[in-house]
Amino acid sequence: MKTFMTQLKFDGKRLVFRDYSYQFFTTLMPLAFYLLFTKIFTVGNAAEMKIFNKSYLGSMIIYSVLISAIFGFAQIMRGDRDQGFVDFLGLSPKGKLPYYFSLGFWMIMLSLFSILVLTITAIIFNGVKLTIGQFIALLIIPMIGQIPLLLIGLAMSNITRHETLSVVSNLVTFPMAIISGLWWPLTMMPDWVQKIGKLMPTYFANNILSKILIDQKIKLTDFGGIAIWIVLGLILVVFITKLIGKKGVVTSNA
Repeated sequence: MKTFMTQLKFDGKRLVFRDYSYQFFTTLMPLAFYLLFTKIFTVGNAAEMKIFNKSYLGSMIIYSVLISAIFGFAQIMRGDRDQGFVDFLGLSPKGKLPYYFSLGFWMIMLSLFSILVLTITAIIFNGVKLTIGQFIALLIIPMIGQIPLLLIGLAMSNITRHETLSVVSNLVTFPMAIISGLWWPLTMMPDWVQKIGKLMPTYFANNILSKILIDQKIKLTDFGGIAIWIVLGLILVVFITKLIGKKGVVTSNA
């Protein structure tokens, strides 16, 4: 327990108090989008905007956790690997487990911070009103939806070059945000794009959250979609880990 608390304190200092660029991307970008589309580029009457202000809050929260997982988590782990920090922890008696749990904890904390900032903004600037149940859903559903995204980020962190990882992160994050309907309604896109978008983990999480916020019935199939993505993410991580392990053995034998 002492080892975990030490790791927690160390990661907290370097992630929260030193890496301000991370907080900018995960919090301020979704916040800017939310204010832009709810206060400036407004479409519809007062009743329609009231619904949109709530549903778009859900979309920007999911967008925030997407950035956190794909950009933040992957880049942090890649940096730790480059510095030999992960390998060093692997040689310690406690191994890498405290590191992974600590990193996961701070990812959740930073995501919750972004959620609170976005929610408070929606309440102050757009008069959004939430029930206790809706507020709890705002905290829980994004965390569930973030699990497969963190697994994708973990798999991507094995990309050896920072430049390549940055390009791949862009190619994953922004297209996924667009085709899953986070930036603007999915119905505005061609049918073939909609079909792809409805298979994305961000679509499932956003659909659940949006329906809760506007008091519509949620679909259990959306939870099933997230579960399938979690399984696929785990398979991908295990496969890449084993592949890298085999390459390491071959290299050492050579």
